[in-house]
Amino acid sequence: MTDAPIQEPAKAPDSYNDKSLKKRAIRGSMWTLGGYAANQIVRLGSNIILAKLLFPKAFGLMALVNTFVIALELFSDVGIVPSIIQNKRGDDPAFLNTAWTLQVVRGFGLWLIACLIAIPVASFYGEPMLAQLLPFVGLTTVIQGLNSTKIATANRRLELGMVTLLDFVNQMVNVVVMISGAIIAKRMGVPEDQAVWALAIGAVAGSSTRMVLSHLLLKGERNRFFWDREAFAELHRFGRWIFLSTALTFLNLQSDRLILARLIDIPFLGLYTIAQTFSRALAEAMNAVGGKVLFPSFAELVRERPERLYPVLQRARVMLISLSWCASLFFIFLGKWLIGFLYDDRYQEAGWMLQMLSIGALLGAIGNSYGNVLLAKGRSKAMSAITASQITIQLGAMILGHYLGGNRGLVIGLASVGWVVYPILAFFYARVSLWQPEVDLPFIAAASVIAAIVLFQFQVA
Repeated sequence: MTDAPIQEPAKAPDSYNDKSLKKRAIRGSMWTLGGYAANQIVRLGSNIILAKLLFPKAFGLMALVNTFVIALELFSDVGIVPSIIQNKRGDDPAFLNTAWTLQVVRGFGLWLIACLIAIPVASFYGEPMLAQLLPFVGLTTVIQGLNSTKIATANRRLELGMVTLLDFVNQMVNVVVMISGAIIAKRMGVPEDQAVWALAIGAVAGSSTRMVLSHLLLKGERNRFFWDREAFAELHRFGRWIFLSTALTFLNLQSDRLILARLIDIPFLGLYTIAQTFSRALAEAMNAVGGKVLFPSFAELVRERPERLYPVLQRARVMLISLSWCASLFFIFLGKWLIGFLYDDRYQEAGWMLQMLSIGALLGAIGNSYGNVLLAKGRSKAMSAITASQITIQLGAMILGHYLGGNRGLVIGLASVGWVVYPILAFFYARVSLWQPEVDLPFIAAASVIAAIVLFQFQVA
């Protein structure tokens, strides 16, 4: 490795310079949403098939393993991809290769940590299989660390067609391997807990495929080990608050699984995971659009046309909230029927969980629709403060809900978090003149009425 520059920063292709931001954003959104829809169809179909081949405990074990792997990734996230998207040197080979070198080293470090915590985690949850599953699935951190920075470059330029294809191929390989493994396990009479290996092997196979194809199919800088002090300093300055924000994001999104696995049991976690998969479907789509399309779009507006940020954000939010509500309302009123139609009797408790979580998703959509606009403005510290508040409120709602109403009370407590968190969101966005009460308040009023009606019927039933 050397500190000398390796070449002049690469210029963006002409097609990138000629396209308007609006056209690139629309095209990027179409690719992102189309790819997400295709992935969700495949995911739902595979989920139904796997539910017939496996038991709730297998889903619970894999959910717990994934939670710890995600924890490792987020608790060490230094914002490498957002830095490439946001930084003025995002097309500079020295910057890109320094970022890739840092990413590779981090991936190996995370895998070593996964190996070290495997036995203590297995002992804490009383599940010996976790001692083997964590190191194996933890290999995905090494594989993802080897991903090409061409993915971030394509994201920066809103050229998302090939990136979407990579994600879909990843999903298909994952699904084919999982289903094949589950069929083999069932025919061989593999014990319930051992059959979870089908899911674990699928995860590693999918990540490996995406990594290899990211180097072979995408256009951009060919990565090699390199170190540039100035590039590292810029990555560090941007990433120090990203580190805290993503660590808190993990606690906000995944702490419920950790608590459920310990407070109740692994099979209940499996049922909860199925319900959560449906209820978060559109929220995850919003996050995908926010990260891959809106964040680079907002960052470009902040750099070049800051006066356009508020109206662009407003239009984007109305569209995202409306789409998310369509899915949430469907699950609120037809969630029980859907679970009964798709799954056998072992999974029926997931029906009422889906209804409750979807009520919470109504408010969640309002907050999530602000997306990464604070990050685009360089306000990663404010993002960390918001996420810390959400975590505190979520943990309190879970504990209080379980104390007052057992398992049902815990899930209802989770569904109520959005109402308590919203005033905090409003405060922080108002400080940067981005709070949009004309959008938020009508949706909040409608969500409150819907929640009151459903909860009344829930209590009567």
